[in-house]
Amino acid sequence: MPKRPHYRSAIPAVSPATGTFRAWHLLVALPLLAVVVAGIIAGPLLLLVLSVAFNAIWAVIILLPATVFGLLCTMRLAKTPAIKNSPWPDAWRIVISAGVGLGAISLGMLLLGSLHALTHGIPGLMLIALTAAGYPAASGFVRAMDKTPFTRALRWSDAAMLLAALPLGCLLVASTFPPGTLWHTEGYGYDVLEYHLQLARQFSAANSTAPVVGNIYSYLSLNIEMLYTLIASLTRSLIGADYLYPLIYGAQALHAAITVLAAAAIGLIPIPLSRLGRIFAFVAVLAVPWTIVIGSLAYNDGAVLLYGALAMGLTVADLSLDSAIILGILLGLVVGCKMTAGVMICIPVALVLAVRTKLRPLAVALVVALLLYSPWMARSMIFTHTRRQFGNPVFPVFSGTLGRGHWSKSLAIRFDRGHRPPAVSASFSGHIAALAGQSILDRQWSPGVAAWAGLLHHPPQFGSGGRWPWHIGMLWLAVIPAFLLAVLRGRAAVMLLIFLLVQVLAWLTCTQLQARFLLPTILPVAVLLGLAADALPAFRRFVLIILAGQSLFCGLLLGPETGLLAGPQNPRRPALIGALLSLPEDWIESSIPAHLFTSRDVIDLEGYSSPLYVHGRVIYNTVFNRNKLARAFKQGGPTGAMAWLRRHGVNYLIVDWNEVHRLQRTYGFDPVIMPRNINAMIPLGLNPLVVKTAPGIQIFAVTTPGSAAPRPWP
Repeated sequence: MPKRPHYRSAIPAVSPATGTFRAWHLLVALPLLAVVVAGIIAGPLLLLVLSVAFNAIWAVIILLPATVFGLLCTMRLAKTPAIKNSPWPDAWRIVISAGVGLGAISLGMLLLGSLHALTHGIPGLMLIALTAAGYPAASGFVRAMDKTPFTRALRWSDAAMLLAALPLGCLLVASTFPPGTLWHTEGYGYDVLEYHLQLARQFSAANSTAPVVGNIYSYLSLNIEMLYTLIASLTRSLIGADYLYPLIYGAQALHAAITVLAAAAIGLIPIPLSRLGRIFAFVAVLAVPWTIVIGSLAYNDGAVLLYGALAMGLTVADLSLDSAIILGILLGLVVGCKMTAGVMICIPVALVLAVRTKLRPLAVALVVALLLYSPWMARSMIFTHTRRQFGNPVFPVFSGTLGRGHWSKSLAIRFDRGHRPPAVSASFSGHIAALAGQSILDRQWSPGVAAWAGLLHHPPQFGSGGRWPWHIGMLWLAVIPAFLLAVLRGRAAVMLLIFLLVQVLAWLTCTQLQARFLLPTILPVAVLLGLAADALPAFRRFVLIILAGQSLFCGLLLGPETGLLAGPQNPRRPALIGALLSLPEDWIESSIPAHLFTSRDVIDLEGYSSPLYVHGRVIYNTVFNRNKLARAFKQGGPTGAMAWLRRHGVNYLIVDWNEVHRLQRTYGFDPVIMPRNINAMIPLGLNPLVVKTAPGIQIFAVTTPGSAAPRPWP
């Protein structure tokens, strides 16, 4: 049997400069074409999109020092096969360095917050120090960088990369909308409003990264939220009270950039793969609608994709001790971004290395990963330590066995009930049906005929109606045969299939069975798609057609969400690009005249899910935390509740009855918060204000006996 040729034989040698176009032309054309696509989507609002996108300067301020410092950390990695086997080793090392550097900044912010050193520009000094430390290594890297990939002559097939301009253009426009206005499938960015950016704002205001009372998510590992806290601290120091605008759009730009880096990491993965196969893999990651949805919000999923792509690439490469250390750093950082990454990234990496009998690199990687994650474990244990409990290193997970800290038993049960996998049939067919419904039939994974038809409706109508064949996503028509064809490409494909299988099993057993949590599987799927295109040349055109359809669908995503296509289609619904604090009621369900509050007011929120937009000092709690107003009412009735409000200096009480009732039905929000009990406090000094709000929201002014009436509202 003839020996399989080295993978570089699949990549043509650098052509002499005889063609018209070079690779650098393509690298310039892609972002320019993405701006053109953004112009088609936004129409005359393009200038506003670009002006808001200028907040990406805050992302650059973080990414540049991160990459410079990361190049220092990856110096010993430069000569290893894990770098050299990439088709463009220098670019692959840059992406790895950016990921490692971002992790260093995140943990640095955690340390500064623990020392109460988030003010007076101290985080900026940290960035300067990291840049200075990495500058010698970075300057040497730039001088020695291989420039030949820029001058490689292009082939017509390379133009397939321009398909990525469609999702990138949509991502650009979507990242200029404020949280709470986009993506109905994600509750209009509910998690961003409740904790991703809200915690960054509170950490910066408190000059501390200690967990926030009333927000259970502040106990989680928050590597990406530390980067958002860095933006908040920098802009708060430089701009002052109006820092919310650059915080939101700077954070969204940073997360969008991290998501694009994840796609680049897949395209540069060090396995035998042709240039066209790499282009297919790169486009496949970006052309999944879920990638655009999560990438445009200030989530942490983009970082899971980035670290997951890098870790997967190192796992299937030839590991050395140095690359095993970097792999461990990436695994520790990815769990520090999102706990579920432990089962979706770390376990597949460990099993693939075990199958390859790379036990020593596996042991090194796991030890390093534990060290990188240990600061978050120590923080959790410190703040959940009690006289009876040593502290839970992964609180609020396993609160029933490892300790529940300040929680009561009922709150721990409420959290477990709200985050356990939903009940599905115990049979094998029941689990397969759940998997199919959240992947093959999910339009944000891939559009089917019903999804294309749904683009014609406003508001969007994607998920209901019609028989299931009309909901089968077009991407799966290529992916399913790709699994079989990819095996012909050798060992790397088998390792990726194992990686994917473990991810699917982990999703079925350890997550809430939501489609978004399945997104990390796009990493091996995209590479397998490229490998299959290499295995059967006749398959390439079919893959190209599928990716073109996927990309076009991504370019049209904002149509039904916002009415945008060449500008606003409905003049009564003005575009919200760049808007903050004055969101029209017909666009956001939970809008209030938040800009009328002053920074001195203390505001208690009951059920209202957008503390991020409320000026003043906010008192709130998530549904999984103890409700102090409800507790005061239980202990002392209306009089006790009014005494609690006055004792804490509360000026205003805001109740979102729609959200309160929803949370009471689903997660057990305290039933004491009901209209009858709140109305019982009115004779005691709780004055309802007649102001324009979204339906279901009430605002009350808290007065003291004999005090003047609350100040009038415009």
